[in-house]
Amino acid sequence: MVDSFVGYFGPSRFVELLGDPAGLHSFMTLIHPGSPIPATVELMFSLLKDALTPTDGVGVVGGVYSEKFRVPDEIDRLATYMGIPKVDVERLKLISRATAKVDGVAVQDGYELWLHVMVFSVECAWSVVQIGHKNVLRRLYLWNSKRVVERDIVDNPHTLILSDSRSRYCLDFTHSMNLSLREASVEVIKEGIGKLRKVAMSYRPREQRSLLEYVEGAVVDDNPLTSPVRVNWRVLEELYRASPRDFRDLLMHRGVGISTLRFIAICANRLYDVVPTLEDRAVVEVRSDLVGEESEQLCYDLLEAIRYSRIQELRRRELEERLERLFEKLFGPLQN
Repeated sequence: MVDSFVGYFGPSRFVELLGDPAGLHSFMTLIHPGSPIPATVELMFSLLKDALTPTDGVGVVGGVYSEKFRVPDEIDRLATYMGIPKVDVERLKLISRATAKVDGVAVQDGYELWLHVMVFSVECAWSVVQIGHKNVLRRLYLWNSKRVVERDIVDNPHTLILSDSRSRYCLDFTHSMNLSLREASVEVIKEGIGKLRKVAMSYRPREQRSLLEYVEGAVVDDNPLTSPVRVNWRVLEELYRASPRDFRDLLMHRGVGISTLRFIAICANRLYDVVPTLEDRAVVEVRSDLVGEESEQLCYDLLEAIRYSRIQELRRRELEERLERLFEKLFGPLQN
C-alpha cells in the first residue's frame, strides 16, 4: 500500500496523509475497521518504522515510553541517509520537541503523553502523532506541517484532537480564543518575582494543603484557575532574567512545566483580569464537518493507490470496499 501511494503521489503526500484526520482514519481502516484506536495507531507506526527505509523518501521516528526520547538521534541517522540538509535536520528536531511540549504542557487537559511519533519526507514535510492517557482514557493529537505553516505552532495548530472523552476543564493555551492569555503570560513574567509571590499568597490560604501535593503527576479535575498549584520559583526567576519575547519562547524555556504555566495563567487572571476559555477542543469521532476538500482528495488518492497496487486481487477488493464504505460516511455517496 505504501509503495503504491508513494510511487504515484510522492513521499510528502504520504506524510500529509498520516497527519490529516480523514487521511489517517482511512489508512487505519485498511489495518483495522472502525475509528482510530491507540493500540492500532501504535501498531501501525511500529510496522511503518520497521518497513520503511531512507530510499522510500519517508522516515518514521519515535514511539512509546523511552523511544520518544531517542527521536533526535533517530532523525540525525535517517536524515544522513536521505541527504537532508543540516539546517532542515535541526528544524525537524526542534519541531519534534515543540509539539511534545505543546501537547504535554500547553494543552492542559489532564492527559499524559505516552507516544510520540514523527513522520517526515525527504522534502521535509512532516506529521506528528501523539497519544496521551488518563487512567483508561486515551487521546490522540494530530499535527501536519501544512497546518503549522498557515498558523503559529502555539495557535490552534492541530489538525485534530481525538479523544475517548472530553474534559470538563481544559486550560489550553493554544486555543484560538486564548490569544489574550498567551500575550498576558509574557507580560506576567515582567512583573517580577515579588509581585508574583503576592499573587500566590492571595489566591490560596497558607494553611490550606492539598492531597495532590503528595501525588506525583496527579490530575486536577477542578477549575485550573482556582485549584492549588505548586510554584517553581527557580524557573520563574530564570524566566524573568531570560525575558521571553513571546509565548512560544516562554513555553520552550527549559524547566517550564504544567504547574509553572498554570500559575502564570492564574497571575494573568488576577493581575490583568484575563479570563481564558476552558473549552476542550477534542472531539470523540472523526466527522464529516471536520474534513475539507483537501482531506477528501487525500483519501481518494489512497483509494486510487490501493486500486493500482500489487496487492492480491481478492484482498485488494476487500480493502477498496472498506474504504468506500468509510468515504460514504465521511463524504457522502461516491461520485463515479
